[in-house]
Amino acid sequence: MRICRTILAIFLLTPLLAPAADIFPVKGEPFKAEVISITDKDLVYKEGDKEVTKPLKEILKIDYREVGKIAAGGKYALVELTDGTQLAASKWLMKKKVLEITLLAGPTLKLPSTMVASVLNPGQDETARRDWKSRVFNMRGKEAVVVKRKVKSGEVISSLECTLGEGDETGTKITFAVEIGGVAEEGKRDLAALQGIIFKSTLPATATAANCKLLDTHQNVVMVSSLSVKEGSMTLTTPAGAKIELKRDEVARLDYTKGRQEYVSDLEPSKMVAKSNLDDEPYPWFVFKDSNLNKGPLTLGGTTYYKGLAIKPHVELTYDLKGEYVEFECVVGIDDNVSALGATTLVIERDGKEIKRLTISSDDKKRFQTVLLNIKDAQRLRFIVQAEGDFDTSRHLDLADAKLRKE
Repeated sequence: MRICRTILAIFLLTPLLAPAADIFPVKGEPFKAEVISITDKDLVYKEGDKEVTKPLKEILKIDYREVGKIAAGGKYALVELTDGTQLAASKWLMKKKVLEITLLAGPTLKLPSTMVASVLNPGQDETARRDWKSRVFNMRGKEAVVVKRKVKSGEVISSLECTLGEGDETGTKITFAVEIGGVAEEGKRDLAALQGIIFKSTLPATATAANCKLLDTHQNVVMVSSLSVKEGSMTLTTPAGAKIELKRDEVARLDYTKGRQEYVSDLEPSKMVAKSNLDDEPYPWFVFKDSNLNKGPLTLGGTTYYKGLAIKPHVELTYDLKGEYVEFECVVGIDDNVSALGATTLVIERDGKEIKRLTISSDDKKRFQTVLLNIKDAQRLRFIVQAEGDFDTSRHLDLADAKLRKE
């Protein structure tokens, strides 16, 4: 946390950032105030004619300006690193095993492919981003080129599992190999024609932890492990090792919520079990991240949620908590906008012991329930979605707004 506090202290001493900010406390309503100073422990802001001191541990985030939005019609690729950093790129090339990307913010970065988790070409498309989250999750541990093809009913997006090769000298094409009947068939594709690429790269266990998350005015979301500051700009280093230079007046938000409150859909499970059944898709999806099974927003009882998981039956997800969290909360139910038939059961286990079981049926008048559990000192949390029989096409559960809290 010291690094993020140092960032904030530096910002408060420069005229490049306005002192007035929207402050979001851990408890209570957000408020707008003139920030006076920040120490390692406290935030000092002005309330009328008085200076108020609040412990920094009680602050979730500080907004200095609007997080940037791309103008209608603007296009960019969304490059995600293995540490969760998301970069909006106006241009991207792959030369051998190195990605060269030009950020909307201006700088050009050269990133080894081992640092990159995925690249989505139509990053500006909200529907494509929602699809991409679930697609990448369900392809975890695999490599794929993702293509869009036209069919009679419209367009179909397919993940072609493969072994990725290298980019050519121009950086505009990539080679790959697909196993067909036990024989590896080589192929080559134009990067511009792809929906995207999924790498199987993961963040090394020895990587430095992120201290905070920084959002700027150009759609970048940077996980920050360290930084250096010079006049008018700063260089951020991410846990994956990427170095990114930004102008200080482009910084929109400092987010301290990581580690205090985590959305389950932002975490990677330590174990996933998904049993195949009557789903005949070539790459069946069992878990949908931040979307329902129709790839729209999660909706329960007329309320829309933008974070959470939609899970088909016969799935088990295990998360390693390491005893760091005290509370789990979510809204469980059958999505308003997805057809359902029959009953589905959610079992939640803490360190191998069942702590919650609930069943929701499509015939229920109220098809959702709020779940709030004490998980203090829990090492592992497991979600098991069950249904009688093998058929699961019309049965699922949303875990909407699912989150873990430390305090």
